[in-house]
Amino acid sequence: MSEPLFQHTKTEECCPQCGSPLQIKQGKKGKFLGCSAYPACDYLKPLSNQSESRIIKQLDECCPQCGHPLLIRQGNFGMFIGCGNYPQCHFIVHEDEQPPAEESVACPECGKGELISRRGRQGKYFYACNRYPHCKFTLPGKPYLQDCPQCGGHICLLKKENETYRTFLCVNKSCRHQFDRKKEKT
Repeated sequence: MSEPLFQHTKTEECCPQCGSPLQIKQGKKGKFLGCSAYPACDYLKPLSNQSESRIIKQLDECCPQCGHPLLIRQGNFGMFIGCGNYPQCHFIVHEDEQPPAEESVACPECGKGELISRRGRQGKYFYACNRYPHCKFTLPGKPYLQDCPQCGGHICLLKKENETYRTFLCVNKSCRHQFDRKKEKT
């Protein structure tokens, strides 16, 4: 047994930008080839197709456009229901989880934009300034126009609610005061 048990099978591939050897690296979205001269050269080449979605379950319902079965898939932006005949058919079921906008709330950070509802990678909704990327203010929940008794801020998050009271949290990072308000009878 003259051959080693584990042989090095790396094929030498060079960076098309600078000519340095490429290395296999692990990132948050999987493995990729990166230039060994990083940070001087920032060439990247993905090793897998990251736009593909993973099939979770096949549903009994059929696609209204082509008749193929619908599938629950896990994609880059969370779970969704789509046609099993993708990429020939692009049918996707859109869920309207987003509550209708009641009132516009001005961004407390920049004062120029408005807070709008956005959907994150995991499919959850959050509120952010519509002037992104110039203003990166975000909130994890729906903003409420309530005056904070401690700092005088005008925007709060609803923390908890019962039959008679609502507990709010001031969104001002230097305040973060929690206070109760009596529920208005409708």
